[in-house]
Amino acid sequence: MRSTVREVLRLAGRSWPLLLLWFLGGWIVRWVVIRIAAELGAIDATLGLIVLPIAVLARLVSYIGMFLVLRDSMPTFTRLARGNVTDGSVEESALGFRDILLSSVLVFFALYSAMDLMRQDLLKYAGLAIESDNFFTYADSGNTVLAVTATPASIAVAIIAFVGRFALKRLRSRLPAWTSIITVYLEAVWVFIAVNVLSNIFSVVPDWIDSRQFIRSLDELRQTLVENSLTLKIAWDGASWVWNSSSEIVFLALSWLLVAGVVYVRSLATSLVEVRRRERPRSQVLGARWASAPVALARRARPLFDDAIEIAKPLLLSARVIWRGGIVFLAVYVFAYALWVSVGDWVLAGIYAAIGPHPYRWWMATDQPIGFLIDLLVEPVRISLLAVAFDFCLRRSPRAADAALDELSTDVDALETSDGDSSSSR
Repeated sequence: MRSTVREVLRLAGRSWPLLLLWFLGGWIVRWVVIRIAAELGAIDATLGLIVLPIAVLARLVSYIGMFLVLRDSMPTFTRLARGNVTDGSVEESALGFRDILLSSVLVFFALYSAMDLMRQDLLKYAGLAIESDNFFTYADSGNTVLAVTATPASIAVAIIAFVGRFALKRLRSRLPAWTSIITVYLEAVWVFIAVNVLSNIFSVVPDWIDSRQFIRSLDELRQTLVENSLTLKIAWDGASWVWNSSSEIVFLALSWLLVAGVVYVRSLATSLVEVRRRERPRSQVLGARWASAPVALARRARPLFDDAIEIAKPLLLSARVIWRGGIVFLAVYVFAYALWVSVGDWVLAGIYAAIGPHPYRWWMATDQPIGFLIDLLVEPVRISLLAVAFDFCLRRSPRAADAALDELSTDVDALETSDGDSSSSR
């Protein structure tokens, strides 16, 4: 435990300036984008809708940057990458970052929504948009600044973004590298809308379940048993307290570790692809599964294969690696994560107590800056904790990680080579 704490502090201390730079960049871009989206949303909600996902994307980019800064300080990661931790050229770095982004968008946006951060962004956007709205100019437009969820316009935007993203990914071998930015943006737009729509739909599910007669009968049976047994009452109250106190922090700790895992697994796959290409001729790069498949079948299956490589495989491999860390490790990690997050809350409470009472307007002006300063302290150490935890998971299952990463890198290698071959054949 002590060695783990030292390792976390060593990583955070060694990379603190770069971690802060990435965090500040993401925070500033997010704030600016929400402001721009609010100005546009005051004119038309659809305009705000197509800009707002960039705010969440900026946070994702900043966190990916923070994770990647710590790569060369992770011994197991470095060993699995065979020493090829950093990309060789600017173009390779940009393409590698793009691949990691595409692998992480879905997971991160779902986590962002589950943490209620997406709703906070929407409320901030709505407040600024209402402040910017000129009633006399837009009173007859029927504009609703919060029409960014399940509306015909938002669904149409999501469909267009999904189709555009699909087309760009299929044609990427014939397009310039900068179009990857558009691909990532379109991915963010359709995922942003989908996550919001699904969260609104599922928000009514608990009430619907509670209203079912079967659930009501079970609840009545539970109340009867608890009222007639002191032991059952104590056990139920204890279990309820544990669940209410720990379920959220356990979910957040494991979800953040999964996001870190997706970033590191995709980065490892890219590193192994580069090592493999240096070790053998280009003509031998294409994977056996693609070389042996009929050309027409391979071409039609490629879109599904593409998504499996970029999203499903890194996600499943990360979950497998984390699970192999062991229950004891996961319990210790969750405790450490909860403790450090609580440190930030305690520091914030201490600052509030030291400042003392002030008018409401004063707190409205200073609350966010104080919270931001606390984040500058907490976030670098939290990201370092995630990096150390995932590196430990990799160390606990080196053979399984090696085999799975080799398979993933082979798929990536085959896909990218087939892109190049198909492009040259045209």
